[in-house]
Amino acid sequence: MSIPLLIAITFFAGFFIESIIGFGGGLIAYSILGFFMDIKHMILAGLYIGTCSSIYIFITDHKAFSKKLFLGALPICLFGTMLGVLIFSTLSSQIMLTMLGALSIILSAKIVFFDDVKFPRIFRNILLLIGGISHGLFGIGGPFVVNALKDEFKNKSELRTTMAVFFVTLNIVRFFQLSIQNEIHASLFLDIWWVIFPVFIAIYYGFKAHVKISEKIFKKLIGAMTLFSGIVFLLK
Repeated sequence: MSIPLLIAITFFAGFFIESIIGFGGGLIAYSILGFFMDIKHMILAGLYIGTCSSIYIFITDHKAFSKKLFLGALPICLFGTMLGVLIFSTLSSQIMLTMLGALSIILSAKIVFFDDVKFPRIFRNILLLIGGISHGLFGIGGPFVVNALKDEFKNKSELRTTMAVFFVTLNIVRFFQLSIQNEIHASLFLDIWWVIFPVFIAIYYGFKAHVKISEKIFKKLIGAMTLFSGIVFLLK
């Protein structure tokens, strides 16, 4: 199987899930692609596909976007993202992956067993910073940002759409910063330009599933995806 076709299949599966719960597209794709591709090429492919996909998610349900939550959390996430991109170009990512994996598993346990417990606001801001760093490094800061903000969203649709705007904004910053750091390779994007079309189909059907699931099941899916992210981080 060719690498572009494998990228299409894995991101199709990943963004079907992301269209349902608001994050997880990159996690699912990376968990498979990591066995076949260089990690940096894989992350750059995700930058293109993830940005286009998040724009489409926003378009499908733009009225659910929360400008207040977005602007309130953006400065911390933005700082973390810029720091993560610097780490991407200068340091080994293995220690960071292990730390992110451990924290994701702890977060998933909190969701499953202590979802009603409210942590101090400083903990929320720390998660936003970690989410930004993780997004700058790997393009998958969703588990941390979602868990930092999930109790502040009015409903599951507001979470899904607002997270899409987060991803687009942070990815634009990543693109320009990676370009300055000479990490962007045009040939990779030319090979996979068409992948976004099957991914759009996955997002369309994922949205249909999203509107049908209950808020209770939605929260359980967030916990399951957070646990999955921790396992993926630890195994990389």
